[in-house]
Amino acid sequence: MAGPKSSLYPTQLFNYEVCPQKFLWCSGWDGIDLGRGPGKPKARPEDKSKHHALMGIVIQGVLEDFYNKELWKQGGDVEGRLVKMVRERFSNELPRMHIDWTWSPPWEELLETCENGVTGYLKTMKHHKFLGPYAKSEVKVSGHVGDVKIAGKLDFLIQREDTGVSILDGKNSSTKMKYNNPDQLRHYALAFSLEYGRLPNRLGFVWFRYPYDEESGEEGVDWINFTRRDLKELADRAIQAKRGMIREEFPAFTKAKHCNLCDFEGVCPERQAAKEANRAKRAKRKESLPIIDASNGPVDVGFLGELLE
Repeated sequence: MAGPKSSLYPTQLFNYEVCPQKFLWCSGWDGIDLGRGPGKPKARPEDKSKHHALMGIVIQGVLEDFYNKELWKQGGDVEGRLVKMVRERFSNELPRMHIDWTWSPPWEELLETCENGVTGYLKTMKHHKFLGPYAKSEVKVSGHVGDVKIAGKLDFLIQREDTGVSILDGKNSSTKMKYNNPDQLRHYALAFSLEYGRLPNRLGFVWFRYPYDEESGEEGVDWINFTRRDLKELADRAIQAKRGMIREEFPAFTKAKHCNLCDFEGVCPERQAAKEANRAKRAKRKESLPIIDASNGPVDVGFLGELLE
């Protein structure tokens, strides 16, 4: 439950900036009843398939155990053990998730993507040396900017003498950077610096579907640039967003490129009204087009050639 004193995570900040109502419905707010009791988030519609979430949960869960249980120290066939762990976790998670098989690939393909994601990460990890004296997963960091508590949960936090501190976020995206916001990692850097009093050395998105490959030149990771000014601007945005939340300013912002990715699109009155208005506008434009009378023979459209040259 979110509230005036709760931590602000990157997804919450970005949701509020894109659509304050989306933030409210996803996170809830202290004292506001969205149908499930005061402070609780709105019930999510079950019509959208969760197969992407399933793969992310399985891959990240196995890699979390790999780091936090230090499985690399056990020797032997580490990769084989991880594949077995993928299959077990996949079998456990699948029944809990709503999967629309008319949209989702077959379960065999989902499982194969999970297995390849984990074994591919090992290749990227070995090349970039994502191991060290400190190498952990799902690390919580937080600190205050004024009255606002900035927080993050890091997929991977690696510290080495040669590369310093690396904050990594794993992504199972089929297309790099299309739906990923570099400010997510900068938010993590801000939270880390507030807790430890120093900046991390590197921020990177690790691509599970694009592992390191010497032949193709694929690096398996994209490093994200950041400066102190970037983190200061992000802190200012967080303060501004939190003030709006505290004032309980939760209007709906309807924009297709954001609404299309929202779980609540189908039950959002403002979005449905905007779609209906857009349909009416398109219909009106069609009605206003001139009617070409071809009863007296073919119409000369040679002028189109000039327009298309």
